[in-house]
Amino acid sequence: MKRLIAAMGLALLCFVGSSCAGTYRAITGDYASDAPEVESITPLHGVSGEQVQFEATLCLPAGAAITLDEATGGKEYAGLYIWNFGGGAEPNISHDASPIVTLRDGLRSPYNCTLTLKGSCNGEDENQMATYGFTLAIAPITVLGVAPTTGVAGAGATFTAIIGSGTVSKYSWDFGGACNPNGSNVANPSVSFVNSASGLYNCRLIVSNEFELYEFPFVLQVTPAPTEI
Repeated sequence: MKRLIAAMGLALLCFVGSSCAGTYRAITGDYASDAPEVESITPLHGVSGEQVQFEATLCLPAGAAITLDEATGGKEYAGLYIWNFGGGAEPNISHDASPIVTLRDGLRSPYNCTLTLKGSCNGEDENQMATYGFTLAIAPITVLGVAPTTGVAGAGATFTAIIGSGTVSKYSWDFGGACNPNGSNVANPSVSFVNSASGLYNCRLIVSNEFELYEFPFVLQVTPAPTEI
């Protein structure tokens, strides 16, 4: 049996030929695995502030602790799930089979995570466990741009932020003295350009969620209103 370390995992894993061929299994102390095989874990990537549900596809060996789904007739692993998202999700630890979590900041991404399966895998040892490692990539909040970036003194405008990634829950606009009102906490503020405000203004937008914030500076050009003849 050939031992190897999975490129994106934490645990020592081994490729084995079995009824679950093509999957990786955790190695026990004697290099003989009695635990379920993890065929896949999803998702492996997301964006900051996003709510996701994790799923592990298992291949259950003979003797594994199982329950039967009366609706589908399928088999489900009856042992204990211990998810650890390495600081990348809230909550960070879950014992649910398919936990629903909120992804944290992308600034520290990627996160080294683990899924531990614990329970009776051979009908004898209820404390037997196997740990699988996986990497979770989270994209941070980014702003690609804002619109408009030009205006006419005395005219009105509605501003929009172009979000590149991340889930934004709060906005803070500062128009640098060019607009009335000069600031706003809504996503798409409607303002009017000050009559005497022709020129270039240094402005900024701060977007954030529960876990991180992103500051986007921009220049707003205001031109004089046309002269009436």
